[in-house]
Amino acid sequence: MTANNEPPKTYEQVISTVSGHALSTLSPDNLPSLASIHSVTVMVVNLYFTDPNLLPDRGFGYLIPRSISFDQNPECALGVVFDSDATIGQDSVSGTKLTVMFGGHWWDGFDSYPDEEEGAAMAKAVLRRHLNVDVEPTAVNVGLQRECIPQYTVGHEARMKSAHNELMSTFNGKLKVAGNSYTGVGLNDCVRAARDIAMGMIDGRAKTGVEEFVYPRGWVETKIPSRAEIEQELERRYGGKPPRN
Repeated sequence: MTANNEPPKTYEQVISTVSGHALSTLSPDNLPSLASIHSVTVMVVNLYFTDPNLLPDRGFGYLIPRSISFDQNPECALGVVFDSDATIGQDSVSGTKLTVMFGGHWWDGFDSYPDEEEGAAMAKAVLRRHLNVDVEPTAVNVGLQRECIPQYTVGHEARMKSAHNELMSTFNGKLKVAGNSYTGVGLNDCVRAARDIAMGMIDGRAKTGVEEFVYPRGWVETKIPSRAEIEQELERRYGGKPPRN
């Protein structure tokens, strides 16, 4: 691997956290299973309003189901996050922060996407129609993330099994993968995958990062206490009344 015209360097172990499709382009013809992973493009619009009581409801926000027709969702919105409620305590000034997301599956097959001005206008239209927010935001930030969310379509498990075999046959366990293309698209999934690889390199379990699709992890048996046992434990600890926060 080279950068800035520097001479190539050799490593005994490499952990790749780029997307599966991007990794496949670095080793042409060797990782066809990763090349077939489909990802969608998402536009994220962040808006700030000075009014802290702008919204009619409080909460995390909402997602728009795929069952909603295009006629009812002409902006191709995916959902709205009420950032001021979802991340309480992070702001230095009062107000309302919102994030509106667009694209995803709606934009499959698109050759071009809305620009920043169009994205801001679409976000304001969604907020006006859904939440009756009809005031101009004080600040707007628009970002386009191309092919950022992998889609675990039918056959994902079989593709990951093939990917494990391809990685082993080509790199003999010296290249491992983590990130949202493989074992989960969420942040928690990515952190867990990175941890599993790091710990697995210590005890020799980690071969490719997707070996669990070939060698499934064993189930751990856990006993769930009954209602009577829970009440008995509460009585023992707190005299029957759980502590108040």
